[in-house]
Order: sequence, then C-alpha cells, then structure tokens
Amino acid sequence: AVFGLAVPDVSLTGNYTRNFERPSVFFSGNRTETGSANSYRAGVELEQTVYSGGKLGKGLRATRLGVEAGKDNLRGAKDEITLAVKSLFYSVLLASATVTIQEDNLASAEEHLRTIKERFKQGLDSDLTLLRQEVEVANAKPAVIQARNLLDLGLTLLKDAMGIDVDRPVLLTGRLDPADRKVPSYAGLSRLALERNPEFHAAQRSAEASMSLIRAAAGDLHPQLSIFANYQWFAESEDLSPGPNERATSAAGGLKLRYPFFTGGETLERVRQARLEYERAQTLANELERSVRVAVKRNWLAVMEASERAESQESAIGQARRALEATEIRYKAGHASQLELNDATLALNRVRMLYAQALHDYQVALAALERAAGTKIEEMKP
Repeated sequence: AVFGLAVPDVSLTGNYTRNFERPSVFFSGNRTETGSANSYRAGVELEQTVYSGGKLGKGLRATRLGVEAGKDNLRGAKDEITLAVKSLFYSVLLASATVTIQEDNLASAEEHLRTIKERFKQGLDSDLTLLRQEVEVANAKPAVIQARNLLDLGLTLLKDAMGIDVDRPVLLTGRLDPADRKVPSYAGLSRLALERNPEFHAAQRSAEASMSLIRAAAGDLHPQLSIFANYQWFAESEDLSPGPNERATSAAGGLKLRYPFFTGGETLERVRQARLEYERAQTLANELERSVRVAVKRNWLAVMEASERAESQESAIGQARRALEATEIRYKAGHASQLELNDATLALNRVRMLYAQALHDYQVALAALERAAGTKIEEMKP
C-alpha cells in the first residue's frame, strides 16, 4: 500500500454497449430517441498522490528499516554459524593436543619400564616393581586410544559442520595459541557490543520501523491530495465500424482531495495495533540489550579466568618437567622409589592437560566474546 502511493496509479477502461432499444428523451411532451445501436467507450486515467499526511514517507522509512533489520539478522545467523565452527575447530585442536600428551605419557611409561627391566636384570629392582610398571604401561594405552578416537570424532563433526564429506581426508593446521592477546575492559566491550551486535541492531531497527508504521497509519486521519489526468475515446454507430464523424475524444486533468472524515474506527484501530506492535518490538529490543550485556560479561569473565589458568599452568609445566627429570635421575641412582617416579610422571601429564584445556577454554570464550561484541578482538582498543 505504501509503494502504491509512491508511484502513479494508471488504469485502462473500455466497454461496448449494444442498444436493443435506444434510450429516449422528452422535450415538450415529444419523445425523441438518442444514440446509436452500437456504443463504444475507452479511456486511460493517471492519478498520483502528492500529499498523504506523512503516510508515504513514514511507510517507506519503515520498509527500509525492515530490510536493514533483515540484513542484520542474516549477519547474526552467519556469526552464529562461524562461532559453532570455531568451537568445533578448537575442540579438535584440544583433541590433537590430548593425543600428543597421552602418547608422550605412554612413551614415558615405556621408557621407565625399560629402565626397570635393566635394573631388574642387575638385581636392583624386584619382580613386583617390574610388574607394577607393566601395569602402568597397560593403563596408559587406553587413554591414547580414547584420545585418538575423540580426535577422529571431532574431525568428523567439524567436516559435517563445514559441509565437507565426512570421509574426505583433511589436513589440520594450527594449534592452541597461548593466551597472550590483550582483552579490552568490560565497560568498553559492553559499549562496543551495543553498537555492533547484529541482533540488537536488528531489534532496534524493528522498533524504529514500528514507530514509523504508527505514523504511517495515522496518516489516514489526514487529508490526501492527488493530481489526475484522463484521456477518453468514444464512438456511436449503427454498424460495427464507426466512421470519422462518429468518433470523438476528450482529455481532462485536475486535483482530487480526499478527507476520511469518518471510517467507522478502522483507522484508529490500525493505529492502535501499530502501537501494540511498537511496544512489543521495543520490549524485545530492551531484552536483547540486557542479553548482550550478560553475554559480554559472561564471556569476558571466562576469557580472563582461562587466561589466568593458562598462565599459571604454563609455568607449572616447566616445574613438573624438571621434577620428573630429577626423579628419573634419582631413581636410576637408587635414591627414589617407583611411586615417586610415577607420581612425577602423572603430575607432568596432568599439568599439560590442564594447560591445554585452559588454552582451549580461552580460545572458545574469546570467540564467543567476539560474537557477542560483533567485532574481532584485534579491532578492539584495550
């Protein structure tokens, strides 16, 4: 209806009438027949609204805002898919790191088994010590198998999310980077998110469009002015082929004023419905604003927490590795027990897993934070 006001209304008309009894007129009591047996009428009329009480302008603005809101929602959907793929990718990287850690743990257990076998041959270790280490090696193998299976499963889910054939071989590149990027403050991120979050933008534009629709509906309460022009052709003839003297044309133009003085409450009802739609859209925008703030705060806290965990575990890895090396030397010299050796191995394995998990959590939380803020972390000012 709005676009109908923006462009001219052009209509074509035409009719043919066969007068079986010709119409008559009376003059001074005398009856006189008029017209011919065949009557033709054809015409074209153009009408253009020039004033509609703001209905046209507000309606066009509402349409434009609706299109922009649709684009924002589309961008939000794309961002959500990107986040899902990123999360799967980081899960695959974590699975890959887990495979490496468990394989290293198995290799360490096997190396310790070889050391114990040598000491057993020399009579320095008992058969019970040898048996315990063989059990340690056997216990380490299922973790490697499980880690490899989780890696294969993660790759399958990632390929499925990206639309790649699940049986197609892929080469995974990348690793879990250290948490060394500077993250802006929560206050700055919160303001930035309200400027760039696509869903919140879409909700705002929908609310603005609803407000414009209120004013567009109220435009029907005002007078409407339009210009018109028409051209007509008409003819009358006794046969089906009117001659030159039986045909004529006319043309006219002018202004047309329409004032809907009373519409039975229809216009007021449309205005009321438009106001209700605006209130609903505004409520949704307010709820989304709170949701965006919560998402930014939650993911910002998760980023900071994961960053601190990664930093503490990174230093702990070096300490655990040095402790294991020292214990291995002491064990070979007969100054440490098998229990101490296995405890040192377990401590290194555990701290490496915690570090990998912290890096994974950091990257996932960072991706979610970028999603909530609607921009890349590199584009944010600390």
